[in-house]
Amino acid sequence: MEDMIPCSLKDQEVFQRVWQRVMAGRGEASSPIRPGPADGGDVSCACLKALVRQEQDGLPPVCLPQEEEPQPPAAERPPVEEAPVPPAGGLPPQEGSGWGGDLPSGWEEPQGGDDRTVRLRSHVMDALEGWQFYRHLARRARGTDARALNALAGELHKHARKLSAAYFLLTGLRYWPTEVLGAPAIPSYWGALRARHQAEQRQETAFRLAADDWEDQEMLALYGELADACQQRCRRLRALLEQGVG
Repeated sequence: MEDMIPCSLKDQEVFQRVWQRVMAGRGEASSPIRPGPADGGDVSCACLKALVRQEQDGLPPVCLPQEEEPQPPAAERPPVEEAPVPPAGGLPPQEGSGWGGDLPSGWEEPQGGDDRTVRLRSHVMDALEGWQFYRHLARRARGTDARALNALAGELHKHARKLSAAYFLLTGLRYWPTEVLGAPAIPSYWGALRARHQAEQRQETAFRLAADDWEDQEMLALYGELADACQQRCRRLRALLEQGVG
């Protein structure tokens, strides 16, 4: 019978029939092979081998269900180490992040300053207001006009960032007062295009005059770039007006 040690499902079914004949006249509870949800009705090959070889009654130890190790009382268990709770402001910046965790607040109120820093702050605010104006004006337009105005808004936002970076390099303070921006008054679409054309002309003049106060080549190049951009925006605004005449 040792040659009949079963290990596959089919062989276990054969063995079960053989075992039932061997167990004739005994209760079903004494059979180690009973269907169950935990083991699908099978027993291990080691259990069946032990059953064939044993001579005394009862189940071999290998056929007995495995008992879980008793858990110690809660007071004797080692403390579970909990994960640290992140601070209220969110997770700390990871190593290699853009600003390294030392980014100052949205903007800091400057204390005094010379004419150049005052003008830089004014230029940052003018660029942000222009960005806000073009964004709101684009909502009044459609198609190519809306796309053109959104592109102008993107330019002003980029220029505001350049001016804010220049201000930070000069003073060590971040100036980005977007929270004080309000919705611009736009009584009419065509009137808004005309008003913005005039604002771009004034801004070009202001940039060229501000460049006279600098000897730093980077600031001279920045103001020259911004003045030329104002001139280009004036031409694009004029083109939008010309397209709407017909």
